Amino acid sequence: MLLCCLVGITGPTVAEEAFIPIFDGKTLAGWHASSKTGHSRASKNTSGGKWVIEDGAIIGSQDIPGNGGIIITDEQFGDFEVALEMRNDFGPDSGLFLRSTEDGTAFQAMIDYHANGNLMGLYGEGRLGARPSVMNFAFRDKVTDIREITSPVSPSLPVLPEVWAKFWRHGEWNELRASIVGNPPHLITWINGVKFCEWQETERRHPDTGGIALQVHGGGDLTKQFVRYRNIRVKKLSPTPDNALTDAERREGWLLLFDGKTQVGWMNSDRTAPRTPVQDGALNPHRAGHYMLVHTQQWSNYTLALDFKITPHCNSGIFVRTASLDARPGKDIGFNGLEIAIDDTFGASFHDSGALYDLAKPTRNAMRPVGEWNHIEVTCRNSLIEVVLNADKVNSVDLAKFTITNKRPDGSQHKFDVAFRDHPQSGYIGLQDHGSPCWFKNIKIKPLSSH
Repeated sequence: MLLCCLVGITGPTVAEEAFIPIFDGKTLAGWHASSKTGHSRASKNTSGGKWVIEDGAIIGSQDIPGNGGIIITDEQFGDFEVALEMRNDFGPDSGLFLRSTEDGTAFQAMIDYHANGNLMGLYGEGRLGARPSVMNFAFRDKVTDIREITSPVSPSLPVLPEVWAKFWRHGEWNELRASIVGNPPHLITWINGVKFCEWQETERRHPDTGGIALQVHGGGDLTKQFVRYRNIRVKKLSPTPDNALTDAERREGWLLLFDGKTQVGWMNSDRTAPRTPVQDGALNPHRAGHYMLVHTQQWSNYTLALDFKITPHCNSGIFVRTASLDARPGKDIGFNGLEIAIDDTFGASFHDSGALYDLAKPTRNAMRPVGEWNHIEVTCRNSLIEVVLNADKVNSVDLAKFTITNKRPDGSQHKFDVAFRDHPQSGYIGLQDHGSPCWFKNIKIKPLSSH
């Protein structure tokens, strides 16, 4: 695990030459302190903490006991990735604010560098009402000791607590990064090159642009403890258009299965041409002509990622490893594959969204309301099937444990006369038509090895 993390440090998400410095290391040109946040109440909002330059770094602290604030860029930013190096005392509560207003309303990448705090969790500051509030670890009493927090979103803690002290170098400079794209925004954070947290907002609750800000928290007496930041730089980003690959995705080996304009690469499951046209850059299997739309190529080990939207009372699904398009006598072709359920339901049982249909329940129903786009990733590697719905890992199934027809590993009954231990580990990918319109776009696949 530690080796993977250290390898990650050498591979930033984007080329370094694309970043532009926004702190010159000598002055606060391009920055100003704001006293308009709730953290400046101790001064009756007349000062926003103390911010100075020392040894090429911005040093922040409370100026009087209990009085903090933010230092914010003069420039407004929309879609961007920001990176910086941090060497704070263990004690102050700080933060990296994204699209911040003067009163500190922002999406915050947390730098709560104290006992029970965390780094690079995501938090809705100010008028955003503490939404989101997601993190995957918390410090214990010492900076070298952390405990894992089960996160409602992906990823779970990517660094084992026992190697944290080697991964995070207290007293030295460490790198933090955060990106924000779109509105409702998609947010990602990294520590030393390793992705720590990701969040997709579902509502437009904040302006498209704002400042980049650094915080010193109010309360207590932290006049003798300091936060330190240097090498602050930003890359302006453009939202990725639908049905296209980013440069990073291409480097990672992703392939695009749907161009957003034509049905090239897709057919009905009876091998006829789909009757339903491409609609607003999405495939709609409803009334296309057969049980499901399938990609014409067969796949084995991979991660499949796509966005989907459903209508009321929809009952659809994503099929993987459909080994044959010829139905067995008395069966539909659904018996030839594995279905990840997509339904307009609210439960978390064998037929609800995120379930491996009739085989394994999701941990919870992570579907967004009807009419909103959802993002799903399905990983098939050997006998393992994993489902991440809206950044929430909702299913992980080892088909090697399904050794008896019509029975789950716990002995309960399912409908399929198949021992899934022996199910083929390659086949077609399908989008099911089961009575209502639904739409699929941004369909991408990353082939995986069997190891």
